[in-house]
Amino acid sequence: MAYLKPGLVILIAVIVATSADFRLPQAVRPTHYDIRLRTAVHDAEREFQGSVDIHLTVEEPTDKIVVHSRSLTVISAVLYEPTSDPWTEVEQPSHTYDEPTEHLTFQCTTPLQNGSDYVLRVNYSGRLQTELTAGFFRKYYRDNGGIRRYIAATQFRPTWARQTFPCFDEPAIRTTFTVSLIHHSSYNAVSNMPLEGPLVVDTVDPEFVVTTFAQSQPMPTHSLAFAVTDFEIKSLTPQQRALARSNVINDTEYGLTAGDTILLAYNTHFDWSFWNFMPNLVQIAVPDAESGASESWGLVAFGEPTLLFNPEVNDYRVRPAIAKTIAQAYAQQWFGNLVTVDWWNYFWVHQGMAAMYGYYGAQLAYPEDQHMDQFQLQVMQPALKLDASEEARPLNWNVESPVEIAGLFDSDTTRHKAAGVINMLRTVLGEVYWQTGVQKYLRTHELGSVTSEALYEALEETIEVLPPFPTNMTVKQFMDNWADAPGYPVVNVRRLYGTTTMIISQERFLSDKKLPSDYVWYIPYNGLHIPILDFPYHSWLITKSREHIVRYDDEKPFILNELPSVFYRVNYDSRNWELIIAAWVQSPDFTNPTARAQLIDDSFALARADLLDFSVVLRLLTGLKKDRDYLPWATADKVLTYLHDRLRGTDQWSWFVFYMITLVDSNYRTLQFGVVNADDTLNDKQLNELILSWTCRLKIFQCSGNAESMFREAVRADAGVHPDISPVVYCYGARSAVNDEFVWLYQRMFDSQNEAERSLLINAMGCSQSKEQLDAYLTSSIGAGVGSEVNYFDRERLQVVQAVYSASRVGVDALIDFLNNWDMADDFIYWLEQPAFDDAIANIALRTNNQEEFDRLKALFETVGSLAPEDVVSSAMATVKANLDWHDSLEAFIIAEFLERYVYDTISPQDTVT
Repeated sequence: MAYLKPGLVILIAVIVATSADFRLPQAVRPTHYDIRLRTAVHDAEREFQGSVDIHLTVEEPTDKIVVHSRSLTVISAVLYEPTSDPWTEVEQPSHTYDEPTEHLTFQCTTPLQNGSDYVLRVNYSGRLQTELTAGFFRKYYRDNGGIRRYIAATQFRPTWARQTFPCFDEPAIRTTFTVSLIHHSSYNAVSNMPLEGPLVVDTVDPEFVVTTFAQSQPMPTHSLAFAVTDFEIKSLTPQQRALARSNVINDTEYGLTAGDTILLAYNTHFDWSFWNFMPNLVQIAVPDAESGASESWGLVAFGEPTLLFNPEVNDYRVRPAIAKTIAQAYAQQWFGNLVTVDWWNYFWVHQGMAAMYGYYGAQLAYPEDQHMDQFQLQVMQPALKLDASEEARPLNWNVESPVEIAGLFDSDTTRHKAAGVINMLRTVLGEVYWQTGVQKYLRTHELGSVTSEALYEALEETIEVLPPFPTNMTVKQFMDNWADAPGYPVVNVRRLYGTTTMIISQERFLSDKKLPSDYVWYIPYNGLHIPILDFPYHSWLITKSREHIVRYDDEKPFILNELPSVFYRVNYDSRNWELIIAAWVQSPDFTNPTARAQLIDDSFALARADLLDFSVVLRLLTGLKKDRDYLPWATADKVLTYLHDRLRGTDQWSWFVFYMITLVDSNYRTLQFGVVNADDTLNDKQLNELILSWTCRLKIFQCSGNAESMFREAVRADAGVHPDISPVVYCYGARSAVNDEFVWLYQRMFDSQNEAERSLLINAMGCSQSKEQLDAYLTSSIGAGVGSEVNYFDRERLQVVQAVYSASRVGVDALIDFLNNWDMADDFIYWLEQPAFDDAIANIALRTNNQEEFDRLKALFETVGSLAPEDVVSSAMATVKANLDWHDSLEAFIIAEFLERYVYDTISPQDTVT
C-alpha cells in the first residue's frame, strides 16, 4: 500500500491549498438528492453502481455545474428541466475532474437560466472502502460456522459522502434526500429514515430487492447514512432499534436501554426532543471497526466493543464506556445534525460540545457512575499533556483541503481541548445560564448552519443578573481568548505569609522548554482555604499578574480550584506545596478527589518541565497510602508507570519496588483476591483492579501467585473467570502458562464472538514470559491471511504486536528476535504494512533503557537494513539516546536520592526488606 508520512502529507496539503480553491462555486445550489445504489456486498463484491438525481436551483447565470467527487467513475450525465412529466432533456453535458480539489465539473453548452430549476442525473460506479471505516465501506465477520459474511455501511463525516455519490459536500449546504438501495434479498437495508412502502423485486435481477426510504429532513451530506447487512434487529421500544450480527444480537440490550435513558435525559435537558425531527433512531454494531461511533442523523454506527455488552464475559468497565459513547454520539444528533457548522473551521465547537456531553450526558442518565470524574482523567489530563508543546495550534484554525479537514477530526488535541475549554465555559456560567443558553441556541438555529458566534450569542443573551464575567467581558471575548491562542497557561500562586496577600501570575506552559510569551489568557479561578474565608466563587486573572487579598491561616494549605474544571495548570510556592503534602499524608479528606488528582497531574507535568523539584511529586504520592479513591490513584498510575519504565533494569529498581510496596500496602490489605463484591461501587472496582495490577506486576504480596492459581483453575474447568477480575487473572496467569494453557487462552479468544473479550484475551497473551510462546503468537499475527482456520480481524493483528511489546521487556526482546530475520521482517511488512513496522521500531526504542538493550536494537537495524526507513531509524536512535542520557540528568539524580533516603528513613535497623 502506498504510504505517505505525516509530515509529507501536511507539506503536500499546504502546497495544494496555496494553489487551489476547494470551495464550490455558489452559482447553483441543490434542493434535493434522489440516490439509487446497487451493491452485491453479500458476495464480497467491492464495486457498486450508483445513480443520483441532483435537483438544482440556479442562483446566478452559469454554464457549469461543479460538485464534489472522489474515486468515482462517471458513466453518463443528463441535464433535465423538471417542468413537465416526463422531464425534458436539456443536454448531456461533458465533464472534467480536478483531482487536487476533488471538483467534478459538468460543462453545459448553453447557460443555465437564473432562478430556473434543473435536475442533473449522473450514473456512475465506485468501490467500497476496505482499509478505512469511512465513506461507503465494507466489513466482514464470521458466522457460527466460521464462514465470512460481508456487510456495507457508511461514515460520511467530514468529506466522505463524495466517495459514494457526486454531491455538494459542504456542511452549510442542507437539503433533503431520498435513498433507494438495491441489494440481495437475503440482506436488509437501513437508512436515516424509515422505509417508504414495501420492498420491490429488482427488475434487473429477481434475486435482488429495492429498499426505498422516506424523504429526509433537510440536512448536510455528512449526516446521511445507510447500511446493507444480514444483521438481525432487536428493539425494546417502538422508536429505537439495534442491528447486529445474529450471534451477538442479544448483546445489544444494554445499548438499547442506555440509548433510551440518555435520549430521555437529553430531551429534558435540551427541552428540544429528538422526536420532533426524526421518526426513529437506529444503532448498528459494525464488526472490526474502530472504537467510538459515527455522527449520522438517526442512524448511528458503533464499533462492536462500544455498543455490545455480554455480562458473562465483559467486565464492569464496559457498561459505563458504552453509556459514554452513546451519550457522545447522541449529542451529535443536536450538535452537528439538528444544527450544523457553516464551515469546518468552526467544527471544534460542536466536536467539543459532543465530547463534553459524552460524559456530562452519561452522568445525567447515570449519576451513580460519576462520569465527569472520568472526563478529568480521559479528556482534561490528556488534553493538557498534548497541548503543552510549542507546535500546538489554536482551536480557531483555518482549513480548506480534505487533508486539512481530516486533520481536525483525527486530532485528539483539538477534540479534547475543545471539550475542556467548553466545560470551563459551562462551569463559569453555571448550570442555569448554560442550560438555558444551549436551549436557546438549538431553538434559534434548528435545521441551520452557524459559526461559533451563534452559540456565544445565545449564551450571552441568557445572562440576566450577577454576570459571571468581569465587567464588559462577553462570552465571545472569553472564548476567542482561549480559542485564538495555542497552548495554555500555568498559574503561579505565591502566598505572602504573615500578610493577607497572595500574588497570582500566568505564563505559557510548555513541557520541554521556556519561551517568553506576551499572551494574556482570561483565567477564572476560585480557591479552597481551610476554612474558606472571603473567597468569591470566581475571581479573574486578566493581566499577567495580580494581588489577591484574602484572610487565611498560614499553617493551612491553599488550593486554587478545588473542583478543577479549568484548562490550565497551577504551581505554588514551596511552602504551600509542603502544607499540601502534610495535609494529604494526614488525611485524604483535606480536599476532594478531583482536586487531589489534579495536584498529582500538575506537579508531575511541572516537574518534567523543570518548574518543580521532582521530590515534591514523590512526596505528594505518599498521600496515596490512605487514599481510597480511584481518581488520584488513576492519575498517579501515569507517574508510577513513568518511574517504572525509567528505573527498570537500573540500580534503583529495588528502591522503587519498596516505595511501591508502601504505597499499595494499605489498599491491598482491604482486598480479597478473586472475591467480587456486588456492592462495590464503580470507584471501588476501578481502584481494586489498579492495585491488583501493580502488586501482580511487581510480584509482591502473593498477587501473581494468586492470579496463576485462579488461572489454572479456570483452565482445568475450561471456564472463564469472573469478568471483573479477568484482566488481572488472564494476564498474570499467562505469564507462567505452560504451552497447553497458552493454547487454551488462544482458542478461547478465537471461539469468542465478543470483540471486547477478544481484545482482553489478545492483550493477556502478550503477558507471556515465554519467548517460544510469544514467537508463535507473533507468527500467527502475520500468518492470518494464509490459513482459513485463522480468523483474526484485520485490526487484531496489529493488536497482537502491540500486546507483546507493551506487556514487559520479555515481550520487547521477543519482538526484536522475531524481526531480527530479514525474511520475517519482510513478511511482517507485507501482512501488517510499513506503518506497523515503523511503529514497532519506535516502541522498541521507547522501551530501551540500557546499553545492553541498545545493542540489541542496533543489531536489529543491521539485520533489517533498508526495510527500516532512515527517518524511522534516526528517530529511534534519538529516543534511545534521550533514554540513556536521562540516567545522568538532574531529575534522575533527584529521584534516586529520594528513593534511597525513603528506604533508609522507612526501615528501622532491625527491619529487613522482604
